[in-house]
Amino acid sequence: MSGHSEDPVLEESKRFFTFFNLSMLLVAITGIEIVIIYVRAFDGPVIITVLSICSVIKFVGVMTWFMHLRWDKILNTVLFLMGLVIAVFTFFAVMYMLDNPPEVKEFSVTPLEQDWEAKTEYVKGDYTKHNDSYYVAEIAHQSGDTFSTQIMLDNEPVNSWKKVEGIPHQISWKVSTGDMIEINSLKPGNPFFHQYHPYPEDNIEGSKISLLAESASTEDFRIKVRSEAFWVENQ
Repeated sequence: MSGHSEDPVLEESKRFFTFFNLSMLLVAITGIEIVIIYVRAFDGPVIITVLSICSVIKFVGVMTWFMHLRWDKILNTVLFLMGLVIAVFTFFAVMYMLDNPPEVKEFSVTPLEQDWEAKTEYVKGDYTKHNDSYYVAEIAHQSGDTFSTQIMLDNEPVNSWKKVEGIPHQISWKVSTGDMIEINSLKPGNPFFHQYHPYPEDNIEGSKISLLAESASTEDFRIKVRSEAFWVENQ
């Protein structure tokens, strides 16, 4: 006489609750992924590590239960994993052949606080500081013994300095390669955005002087570099 088999209705009921509990777990993991991406409270390595662990857990759950490999032959599991390994290596090989990821070699933001000096040659566009105010040179000239916004040329007064609002900053960068560079301020009260497409080459260097509402440092800015398939962000 054959042995008594387990009740099929009870077995299906167990599977249903297994699938339901697993689906709720996948929803919770997805919520964790969304939160850790959009809440800027973690460093890049922490975000990548957590996302990788969550992806592995979700992958194992979907493969084992939702693809029914738990109840299937072991050969099917082996064949699936072999195809997965081949796909992963193919993906990284194609990405490697597409482009080399850019590298931010240097990036700095520093205030220009050169005090005005007498008997000094200035060129148009130079910034200087005098009595806690900032000025930009409107013409090339040599400063006199005392500060003045006008000089005499051909017996005519000419504006030599113009008072500016804000604090001039020198923004400099050097990247290994890239076809688009974005620089923006992380502080809403000190807005700044600069984007340009450099000529494709190696060791791209750039520099820009900009007036900011308040004094800032490198940590207050972010630079992004794109090179075809790659985005590199440095904070």
